[in-house]
Amino acid sequence: MNLIAISALTLLLHSKFAIAGLNENERIEEYYRRGNTWPPAENDFKPPTKGWKQLNKRRFKQLEYLEDNNRKRYEGYMQSVYSALISKNFTEYGWGVTRAPQAVIDKLKKRLNDGMKNDKYDFEHETDVIETESRPLFFRDQVMNREIVEEMLPLHEAWSGVELVPNNAYGLRVYRNDTNLNMHLDKKETHVISSILHVDHGENDDPWPIVIEDFHGNTNEVFLESGDMLFYESSKLVHGRPKKMNGEYYSSLFSHYYPKDWNPDELELDMHYRIPEYDIWGFSKERVDDDFDNLIFAGLSLKEPDCENAWCGLKGSIKWNGPGPGYGKVLSGDGIITTLSPIPTEDSFWGNQKDNNIDEAEDEL
Repeated sequence: MNLIAISALTLLLHSKFAIAGLNENERIEEYYRRGNTWPPAENDFKPPTKGWKQLNKRRFKQLEYLEDNNRKRYEGYMQSVYSALISKNFTEYGWGVTRAPQAVIDKLKKRLNDGMKNDKYDFEHETDVIETESRPLFFRDQVMNREIVEEMLPLHEAWSGVELVPNNAYGLRVYRNDTNLNMHLDKKETHVISSILHVDHGENDDPWPIVIEDFHGNTNEVFLESGDMLFYESSKLVHGRPKKMNGEYYSSLFSHYYPKDWNPDELELDMHYRIPEYDIWGFSKERVDDDFDNLIFAGLSLKEPDCENAWCGLKGSIKWNGPGPGYGKVLSGDGIITTLSPIPTEDSFWGNQKDNNIDEAEDEL
């Protein structure tokens, strides 16, 4: 790489590396010092399952040909190396469906129904992940959200097998007709172990699946019923609702946690140091074959415009239908049902509000 290219690259990445205090020369030196290679070695993938490797090798190839406007390719590699190679997985499949405690379901349904009846809602802020002409409705109750994210902590710890810190519960978000949620990853800093609690939807609405990839390379369409709760590793597994909603409304509460020993600053540096050299990602690459599908970024979300509903994995997806198997039981890949332990008895909910350090900021992504 000549000095002109190095200077251009340093300028290009200044905003990204300013926080880390890096320049491109330092980045590449550390890349090699760590023994990194490209393409990644077979044992670099986390987890090292055949399906997970195939899924991410395909995405890495898509990134090679991604048009590099506004550093999109670098951002794409940042997301993808984190998901595929850097962040550990905590569960076998990365997702599971259960039933929320009935007391929590009842509280949230009352909040939703009262809010809709009395027009007590805001409109959610615009985001590039949600595509719609009808912005979602937003029903705020910070006190209830704090109670829920704290009381549900033991369930998320039992599912993930790790001690967690509650970050926030977000919602209620109420999607409306003709809405889709692009495929994306959540915040690596705080949204590591998460859940979607589906509160309710319109009586005559078409089923509207959450789509999520898993650690065996499968694309899953999960159809939640009212009161179902989807556990998922939300900053590692690509997920969304790429199909357009056809119905009146669809409401959910999102709860987010991170492990007690989580170090997002270290992970950020690991991501920079794992991205391949400049000649791989710095310039747009001319496509010479047709054995893969185009990938584009809409903000920080992913789309595959060559395929129906802008996501190619839907062609071979596995479909799962609620209701979930019951409180304390979790359905996941291969139809396996496991029992969570130890967890509170279902009749122990609703508890008293607790004084805690939960982040009250309402930021989903």
